[in-house]
Amino acid sequence: MLVLEIEYLQRVSYAARYNLPGEPEWPPHPDRVFMALVDAWGVSGRSTSGADALRWLESQGPPEIAAPKASRRSAFRNYVPTSSNGAQGLGYLDAGNILDIVQSVVRKDRAFPAFALHGDRPAVLMIWRDASPDAAALESLGHLAGRVSHVGHSASLTRISVSTGTDARPTHVEGGEGGATMLRCPHPGRFDTLVSEFDAASPTIPSWPTTAPTRRYGRPRGAVAEGPMGPGGEWVVLAASGGGLVPVIGAFPAVAQALRDAVVSHAECPVHEAVSGRVPGGGPVKGPHLAIVPMANVGWGGYSDGSLLGVALLLPRASSYGTPERRQMRRAVSSFLDPKRGGGSLRLGAFGEMSLRRYVDGAKKSLLPDRYTGVDRTWASATPVVLDRHPKKRHSAADVVADCCVRAGLPRPSSVETSRRSSVPGAPPALVGGGGRKGWLPPRPGALDGRFVCHAVVTFETDVRGPVLVGAGRYYGMGLFLPAAVARP
Repeated sequence: MLVLEIEYLQRVSYAARYNLPGEPEWPPHPDRVFMALVDAWGVSGRSTSGADALRWLESQGPPEIAAPKASRRSAFRNYVPTSSNGAQGLGYLDAGNILDIVQSVVRKDRAFPAFALHGDRPAVLMIWRDASPDAAALESLGHLAGRVSHVGHSASLTRISVSTGTDARPTHVEGGEGGATMLRCPHPGRFDTLVSEFDAASPTIPSWPTTAPTRRYGRPRGAVAEGPMGPGGEWVVLAASGGGLVPVIGAFPAVAQALRDAVVSHAECPVHEAVSGRVPGGGPVKGPHLAIVPMANVGWGGYSDGSLLGVALLLPRASSYGTPERRQMRRAVSSFLDPKRGGGSLRLGAFGEMSLRRYVDGAKKSLLPDRYTGVDRTWASATPVVLDRHPKKRHSAADVVADCCVRAGLPRPSSVETSRRSSVPGAPPALVGGGGRKGWLPPRPGALDGRFVCHAVVTFETDVRGPVLVGAGRYYGMGLFLPAAVARP
């Protein structure tokens, strides 16, 4: 066995996806780490033993990866000077050309997408389980690893160590279940390709190495459970725009009802039951369908105020790319977001109107879906669970919440703690009332009458991938959970 441990010293990984520069990369691609080792070999004298070790490593196949949980950070922007005349530098300034030089320098903005790492040890392990390195290869790889200062952007300070054993469980394996992550991996001949491309490059014209082929990675089979709203479903995020009402999260059920009505009214007939939530006869759909969930300022410690920053429309995993309901939902949303008006408006009765626009820039962390789609065993409710049965003496609220998890397509939790107050900072208590501090505003008058609502913390026996939506109101934003690692007190 060979193990490379990449420890992120600042608990942050700054690395952009090669095909989407504005999107962060996680976990790090094995080829990114391999190129860092090749770079260390180049600057340390190009030893023959190091070249042999790298050629051996590239032939070992795609590694297993054990990566800690991570949440996407907002991409901060810096402004750097750049010259439009070939970046010739400013060392030749004189009175004759000073104006030309000053006019040629522009302030160009640069974004730095990143992931923040959770857990006690912010380190990624790349594991070649069947590899058997000899002493010379192990020594050479250890020497090269010790010379790698960063993986990705230079701000991603790392410390890499080499070992021959670990008891860590992998989180990503080639050909694993789900197979939703594409990672670039080194292959035989990769080392010689990188060296030849570097040697042939011009010292004055920037160039980048060719990208390695990608391999499809997924989770180890049977290691992670997920409900019907899991990966593969469609997320459409709409941000609250200026000029309209921005309600608190307690009013969200009414907002969800208004948005569902708006989407249905803009959809072509017949409206698919996965979009409307109603069968042709008028009754409710029994299976998973469109859910509308809040994107609010919750879970950020003392900075959370519960304000509703936007909404997300979420189709179940079965409604993947190319399905009629997905196309219908996207067309209806586009019609609702009138481009001539710069967005759409929701009428909320006496509360006024809420203006929405499509959210695409990724600057606000509270509007990122991956806050709710992580993997964890313990989840905490950001919005109260509406129980589908009233608790009784022999069937407590915790028992009913556990039953709700099963009915939502999730495993039965091993433990449930219920309370009127949420453990997620910024989330209002579980009271039915007028929205906000007075309680949660129902989607329709009387819809929550007689219902028992509570917050909950649920723990499963295995890892569960979000989103976790539980209870009778889960398609209207109630019973929305955050992973415990994300919901920071």
